Amino acid sequence: MLKLLPSKKKYCVFDIGTEKLVCLFFRIQDGKPFILGMDHQKSIGFLNGNQIDKEKLSTTIAQTLKKGLPKNTKIFDYEYFSNITDINSVTRKNFTEIDTGKFGITKKDVRRVFKKSIIESRVKGKHLIHSYPINFRIDNKKIVNDPIGQKCEKIGISSFNIYIGSKLFQSISECFKNEKIIIKNYFDSGVASAVANLNDNEKKEGVACIDLGSKTSKVVVFINDKIVYSKVIPIGGEHVTADISKGLDISRESSEHTKILYGTLSPQFNEKITVNSKFFKNKLISRNLLFGIIKPRYEEIFEILRDNIFDDLYARVSIKSLVITGGASKIYGITNISESIFNRKVRVGSVSNKQSFFYNKPEFSTLLGLIKLAQENKNHEYSNKLIQNNFFTAFDKLENWIEESYA
Repeated sequence: MLKLLPSKKKYCVFDIGTEKLVCLFFRIQDGKPFILGMDHQKSIGFLNGNQIDKEKLSTTIAQTLKKGLPKNTKIFDYEYFSNITDINSVTRKNFTEIDTGKFGITKKDVRRVFKKSIIESRVKGKHLIHSYPINFRIDNKKIVNDPIGQKCEKIGISSFNIYIGSKLFQSISECFKNEKIIIKNYFDSGVASAVANLNDNEKKEGVACIDLGSKTSKVVVFINDKIVYSKVIPIGGEHVTADISKGLDISRESSEHTKILYGTLSPQFNEKITVNSKFFKNKLISRNLLFGIIKPRYEEIFEILRDNIFDDLYARVSIKSLVITGGASKIYGITNISESIFNRKVRVGSVSNKQSFFYNKPEFSTLLGLIKLAQENKNHEYSNKLIQNNFFTAFDKLENWIEESYA
């Protein structure tokens, strides 16, 4: 059940990517997010891989915040949320069990087993960003989604955990703290994008959400309404741009412009187009030449993604469809090529409202997911508090989660 935040409060979400940084302020009005202010700028401060120039990234955050902050409001008027992307993120499934004493399972038992699950899920050098309950196991025999009232000697909980590097987490947190911003909760970028694009039926039947970014592709798989797979793969639209630059001998900026205007994954029957060379001279080329550069790289990207996903046997068997989103998904013919490689039904994620600022802008998928996750934050606070070791405060929040999910 979606629990909306109180309408009197104001919120801000940050989408931090390697190419752009977006800051959006909103409040809840009539049960829906109402945008108060927004700004986005080119990301500065990301080096190779997960390396960050904290001074430059802090400056970008400050500039975006200043330009996006609504008039007559202050920074301290808002609660803040952000995404985080780690190319070295890892996932693990954890099973934890406790004794119940042959009585019917109570909410107290659920609190106890979940607390123990979080404690046992810690990994040195990693920060646990998400812990999603998968199911409960009664006496190591019976698997249930609703354990309350079940009589048994032991109750176990299976969870799916997503970890990011502790150093990356600390670096990005410091960048926000440098600007006097305390992030209430971080969300994995792939999870946020999936939340924005997947419908309930897809998540129940089995679906993979692939967010094709500039330098990374984020994959999240839902089966039976539960996350069972998540991975960040260091390949994306930037690799296509680099191929165009090398193949046509044009600048990176001109290559990106050419890809956006003329990029296609379907042959164009030798149509002629004009591109700018490195020496600011126009060059006339065949659009089929551009197609011949782009198509093999997209095929390689999807083959790499397929091989990674299908390495998980459960995901391979259970996925019925795919949803593709992210900036690099905005190219003609992507549905056909991805369907042929994955042998699954594919659709491109999009905002259905043509009047929306975000219509036909898949590069903002993570941002839209962050807005939804912020609205649902009370449903996540139980695990966030436990992860941060604030166990006793978390129990009050956990009580609300239990009543919503298992009462």
